[in-house]
Amino acid sequence: MEVCIRPIQGFMKSSTNKVQDEASREAARRQHEAIDRLRYDLKNKRLVLITGAGVTLSATADSSRQALSRITWTGLIRDGLDYLVQEGHVDRLNRRTRRAYDALDEQDMDDLLDAASILRSQLDRNDLFPTWLESVFGSLYSLVRNTALLDAIKALHEHGVMLLTTNYDDLLERHCDIPRIGRSNRDNIFKFRRRDLDGVFHIHGSYHDPHEVVLDTTDYYQVQHSDDVQDMLKAFFHDKIILFVGCGSGLEDPNFDRLLHWASEQHKNIPNRHCLLVRDGDNTNYTPLVRLKYGPNYDDLAPWLLNLIHGEDSFQRLDQSV
Repeated sequence: MEVCIRPIQGFMKSSTNKVQDEASREAARRQHEAIDRLRYDLKNKRLVLITGAGVTLSATADSSRQALSRITWTGLIRDGLDYLVQEGHVDRLNRRTRRAYDALDEQDMDDLLDAASILRSQLDRNDLFPTWLESVFGSLYSLVRNTALLDAIKALHEHGVMLLTTNYDDLLERHCDIPRIGRSNRDNIFKFRRRDLDGVFHIHGSYHDPHEVVLDTTDYYQVQHSDDVQDMLKAFFHDKIILFVGCGSGLEDPNFDRLLHWASEQHKNIPNRHCLLVRDGDNTNYTPLVRLKYGPNYDDLAPWLLNLIHGEDSFQRLDQSV
């Protein structure tokens, strides 16, 4: 019987490998096509970058790639709670404060937003929201240790890419030497949308404009019901190609998670054209976006972006993976 079984097993293994190779080639083909679309839209000035917390985390990480804890979402909320406690404005044993701390350990989106709401209400009650934001982000640019990703984004901007961010910091505008654009000035929103005004549009606010910062569910409601911002985002989703950079984890960046939830609802019947950059092996998946793998390491992201401008006719790494 073994004489008969072994050839069958060999045939099944060969067939399985053939199917897997074919699937890998098909995945690579889709990646190539998506990259070609990005290059085409870059050439025709239709490419939009929306950056998330990962850009700031990468730029400010230390030599061992350890990120600043206060820049992650949970770290930011914990920093605010610690600030209130250490400055003597709230008691750590206060029922609501304790509930906020406990929520941070749950790592659930709703719990994190509940903690953010508690933090925001306590900061506002003590008139400390602007002061705390300044303490977190005011000196952040001086802590930039790795400029490769910021340099790549700057190069793309110089080739006509529009820049938007869900971050509160000012790293992009300072590195690219362009102004920030907020939600409060309607004329500036229209000018930015028409490309009559250059800058970094802060979808969820900047620490320089505390009244625009989206931190809790009430703030999200205001953005979701801002016709000017929603109309601009709808126009970008319909008429341009959006590339999400540094937006790998919704738990680290719930601003991004909320934005993608909105996009998913808006584009149920539209083919997925907009892209999310992820590391090899990263399982992050958002329904309305095409996942593009930039490499196994975070350091591969900046060269990948530069390849959109200067790179090879094809991405050799993708070819070698099949």
